[in-house]
Amino acid sequence: MNSRVTTAGPAPATPVQRLLERDATTLSSDLLPLLDFVGLMLALALGLVMQSMGWLSLPHTANPGALTQLGLSAAVLAPFILYDKQFGALAGMKHGFSWVGRFAIRFALFAVLVLVLWDFGQPLDNFANQTVMGGLAVALLVSGSLRLALSRYIRHLRRCGRLTQHVAVVGAGPVGDRLVQVLLRNHTDTVQFVGIFDDRDTGRSAPSIKPIGNLDDLIELGQRQRVDWILLTLPVGAEPRLSAITQRLSILQVPIALCPQDLDLDLPLGSTALLADQHPMSVLADRPLRRWDVMLKGGVDLVIGGLLTLILLPLLLLIAAVVKFDSPGPALFRQRRHAVNGQEFDIFKFRTMRWVATPHGNTLEQTARHDKRVTSVGRFLRATSLDELPQLFNVLRGEMSLVGPRPHAVNMRTEDRLGSEITETYAHRHRVKPGITGWAQINGARGATDTTSQLKRRVELDLQYIDNWSFLLDLRILVRTFKEVVRSTDAY
Repeated sequence: MNSRVTTAGPAPATPVQRLLERDATTLSSDLLPLLDFVGLMLALALGLVMQSMGWLSLPHTANPGALTQLGLSAAVLAPFILYDKQFGALAGMKHGFSWVGRFAIRFALFAVLVLVLWDFGQPLDNFANQTVMGGLAVALLVSGSLRLALSRYIRHLRRCGRLTQHVAVVGAGPVGDRLVQVLLRNHTDTVQFVGIFDDRDTGRSAPSIKPIGNLDDLIELGQRQRVDWILLTLPVGAEPRLSAITQRLSILQVPIALCPQDLDLDLPLGSTALLADQHPMSVLADRPLRRWDVMLKGGVDLVIGGLLTLILLPLLLLIAAVVKFDSPGPALFRQRRHAVNGQEFDIFKFRTMRWVATPHGNTLEQTARHDKRVTSVGRFLRATSLDELPQLFNVLRGEMSLVGPRPHAVNMRTEDRLGSEITETYAHRHRVKPGITGWAQINGARGATDTTSQLKRRVELDLQYIDNWSFLLDLRILVRTFKEVVRSTDAY
């Protein structure tokens, strides 16, 4: 059925690019508090500089310290009072100035609070009061200008189609037909229909919109082009299939939601997401990392990875020279490994075995204890994990993270079986970037997976990490990794 999947779509972007486009409206709302604080602090700093240079003079009765304290208090209060969670959604609408009224109300409340704080703490002084009113005018100009600029940018993205949600529907039948008709009729500017997918023979139900593939086709499509939502439109009585379908599609970094039989049906709060800012869908599986989590983890990888590379560069060069001197062949070894979202990449390691010319070193035979292929230098590098250091370059290239599930070789077999044949959740470990170290490695699941029980245990630990990810967990894993590498390990 793969030949039937011909739907065209945007080429895959980097995770950060996809994040900025997909969640631009939400990110803009989340950014506003920070921008308000920074903008007001810069305005206050500019005023102090102008006063120190004599460009702004205060009468001797004025209290510069009190005015400065009030300015600091206002900069701290502004993000909390002016924050509007719906700003991004309102700014992106066709008539994108719906946010103005809400902002005016919030700023009026902010101004009243600032004036109350000033009058409560200071005696009335005409000049000081005029200064406070001038400061509020500057705050209004700064905050309003920031919102106007963000609003124009979001509307530009929407006009260019960058905020369009690409939706794939699973389930051919009356519910799927109705959903697709609604999307095509009412949301052509915000939703792009990717296609209907179904594993069943739909000849009897004769849906008006035929499926273009099955679930395998959808997974393949989601790995090579953009899909923002997978909506399940199963009929009443098909609940037992929900879990199986959700489990199968969870290998993609795409949220999966259940479309209600009635598109106007109200669903319980906290379990829903709005499609096209209008139709509630019950979320069954979400992205493992969302919004700021992706940017935070990527930023940490870039900063810490870059610093470690600079610090360890002399050691990297020394090890490369020793490897070259010890045995013929290149210092670095490349091998195809599984990447995020079912993709592949070339991983870098110091060569630890005698060199045999194969394409990208793509051998499927795992290293055994006392393996005769391992060189004397290579055995030391493996035992100390120093052979993994070149993967810092994979981190800087965006192919890996410092922390994540360890990437397995493509077509690697355990007891002559592929990982996907041993456990059905094997591919779920590819929902996040692979890492140099991970939760499994610091919990004893390091080294080769010689048995199916070892592989199942590693996958279980990897999924625990994905389901419970946090910035502090990554830091904890990094700290424990340094402790683990100095002990005797199962690596060989």
